[in-house]
Amino acid sequence: IKVSFGNYTYPHCQDFLRACESQGIPYSDDLEDLQASHGAEHWLKWINRDLGRRSDSAHAYIHPTMRNKQNLFLLTSSKCEKVVIEDGKAVGIKVVPQVPMETKKQISKVYYARKQIVVSCGTDFFALVLQRSGIGAAHHLRTVGIKPIGDLPGVGENFQATYCFFTPYYVKPDVPTFDDFVRGDPVAQKSAFDQWYANKDGPLTTNGIEAGVKIRPTEAELASADADFRQGYADYFENKPDKPLMHYSVISGFFGDHTKIPHGKFMTMFHFLEYP
Repeated sequence: IKVSFGNYTYPHCQDFLRACESQGIPYSDDLEDLQASHGAEHWLKWINRDLGRRSDSAHAYIHPTMRNKQNLFLLTSSKCEKVVIEDGKAVGIKVVPQVPMETKKQISKVYYARKQIVVSCGTDFFALVLQRSGIGAAHHLRTVGIKPIGDLPGVGENFQATYCFFTPYYVKPDVPTFDDFVRGDPVAQKSAFDQWYANKDGPLTTNGIEAGVKIRPTEAELASADADFRQGYADYFENKPDKPLMHYSVISGFFGDHTKIPHGKFMTMFHFLEYP
C-alpha cells in the first residue's frame, strides 16, 4: 500500500496549517505514529505518487495474487449471512446475493471450509454476522428467532455512534477547489484529465482532504468547561495522553450533493469525536 501527499495539494492546506499555528496547535510531521494526540499536519493519503492513482488493498494484494497464483478465488456481489456451525465447530459460511435476483425469495449458498474460516467484516458487521450465526446474548437471539449456539452477551453490546458533522463555507471565486469538476464543468474536467494523462499529477491525484488536526483541550479550556465535560474527560482521557478528543480536517470543496446547493466555490470542515 502506497502512502503519499498525492501529486497535487490545494492551497487550503497551508492556509489551514497557518490558522492552526496561530491558535497554538503545533505542526507535526506525523500524526499517525499512534502516540501524537495534539497537532496539525499535511494529511497523508492512500495514493501512489508514481501512478497518480489511489492505492488500495485490492490492487496491491488481491489482483496480483489472482494473476500469479491459482489458490485464491474471489466471490463478489455477495453478502455473508452467517457462519455455519455444526457440532460446535465453524465449518462454512452461508452467503446471499448482494442484489437479489428475486425480491420475494433470496437464494442462498453455503461454502464449506477445508481448513479454517476468517471473519473480517469491520466493527459493526462482524458482530452482526456472529449474531446471525447464533453467537451472542442468548435471550436477545431468541427474541428475533435465532437459535443460540454460544451465549456471549458481549457480542454487539456497547456500540456507540461516532459523532460527525460537516460545515461548508463559501470561498472566493478565484480559490482553487474541486467544485467545478464535481459539478460537471466541461472546462474544469478537461483541464484536470489532460494534466493527469500528461504528467500523472494535478487535482485528480488528491482527494481534496489536504490537512487535519488531532486535538486535546488545553488546561484553560478544561477550566472553562462544565462539570459533566470535565468529569468525562477525567474518566477517559486524562490518563491516556495518546488519545485525541477530536479530529477535524479541511476539504477543498463542498462535500455533498452539488445539485442541492447554489453555484459557487466552497471549503468544508468535517469534525468527529475520536473516542470513546
